[in-house]
Amino acid sequence: MNEREIAKKLTGYLDAGVSELKPGIAYRLQLARAKALALAVEPSPAAELALAGGRGSLHERRHLLTDVRIWISVLVLVGGVLYFQYWQSMQQAHDIEETDAAILSSELPIEAYLDRGFQAWLTRSEP
Repeated sequence: MNEREIAKKLTGYLDAGVSELKPGIAYRLQLARAKALALAVEPSPAAELALAGGRGSLHERRHLLTDVRIWISVLVLVGGVLYFQYWQSMQQAHDIEETDAAILSSELPIEAYLDRGFQAWLTRSEP
């Protein structure tokens, strides 16, 4: 049985039941139907998603971007990334300072480090 056949049977039963209604009840049903159609701007899906915590459907909740918790999370994440980049650059500067201090405190003259033959010797002698 398809949807059209079911709809025809249902409308037949409903039409038969309407003829037996009192005029006052039929009028109230007509007003209720008109009110429901006026409130129904657009059809909503049959199954709505509910948020965790059970505080209502998505349509009843505030818009996602107005939620303060989302913005706080984004700010913490961005702050963490910026702090990591700052820490990494400071670590790199510290490593360069240590290397410069080791070179300047050694007994070799600076010209030896600038010599191309010395640099080639360093790369060959590394294990």
